[in-house]
Amino acid sequence: MFALRGIAVSLTFFVLFYCLLSTLVVVAWRSLKLLHATEQRVAALLFGLRVLPLVAAVAITFAFVVPSFQLLEPRSIDEGMGAMPLVLGICALLLIACGCFRVITAQATTSRVVARWLEGARPLDAGAEMVTFRSRREAPPLTLVGVRRARVLVSDSTVALLSHEELQIALKHELAHMRSRDNLKKLIFRFCPFPGMARLESAWSQAAELAADDAAVSKLDDAVDLAAALVKLSRLIPVEAAPICTVGFVTGSISARVARLLAWDEADKVQPTRIRAWRVIPPAVAALVCVCVTYGPALALTHEVTEWLVGG
Repeated sequence: MFALRGIAVSLTFFVLFYCLLSTLVVVAWRSLKLLHATEQRVAALLFGLRVLPLVAAVAITFAFVVPSFQLLEPRSIDEGMGAMPLVLGICALLLIACGCFRVITAQATTSRVVARWLEGARPLDAGAEMVTFRSRREAPPLTLVGVRRARVLVSDSTVALLSHEELQIALKHELAHMRSRDNLKKLIFRFCPFPGMARLESAWSQAAELAADDAAVSKLDDAVDLAAALVKLSRLIPVEAAPICTVGFVTGSISARVARLLAWDEADKVQPTRIRAWRVIPPAVAALVCVCVTYGPALALTHEVTEWLVGG
């Protein structure tokens, strides 16, 4: 009975924190538009905000709720439990089950579609730093598929339509997506559903495309070639919609991407700043001391809230 109460309380706190933080993210994420940062950092911030509710809810539950219940809750078998923890615990289980179902469905759908695209495909020696296949004409123009073993599928139409330079720069764009593990990030989004997150995910997708453009382009000729590849491939009529766990080359706002590439200036390409390790040590030590000092009172406060919530 004690273990069941602990599980119910932990799930209750998890779902409450998750819903509260998700609501705050849905309301506040648009303020990032005011930041003047590189697209790579914007994409990273948007991804961090999207997964923050899940990560924070899990961290708080295991760092505070579970220890406070184990250490401070009396092990009495006669203590009752109100209806709220049971209802919220069931909601938490349904939320987790929904996330798992969405992930499994997305993976199964993607694997089935990609297997069809790979029928009759053959290796393409394009000099890229990743496994590249030349797929059938009916496949999407240029697509990054796979989570653990990422591959790029290039259709026959794309090879016939693009010049060698345009194909190379387009493959560099997909390489940037692979290094950022954008397919895995899309799968993580499926695991943490919440109403109102679609716009944030769409904004992240657009920022990820712009970040991949920036990573691929190093000079004006590259920008022109990438813009030309976008324009040419955008005219191809897609046979079917790409599944969740893939990243297509012709995605996002094509007109905005092309305009941005044609206005490319080498002076605007900001090199990422590296944070020296020794600068991180003092804040990390201060944070650790703060946690050690406040951890005991925080556990006591968490237990008081638990007592009120359980109604025991």
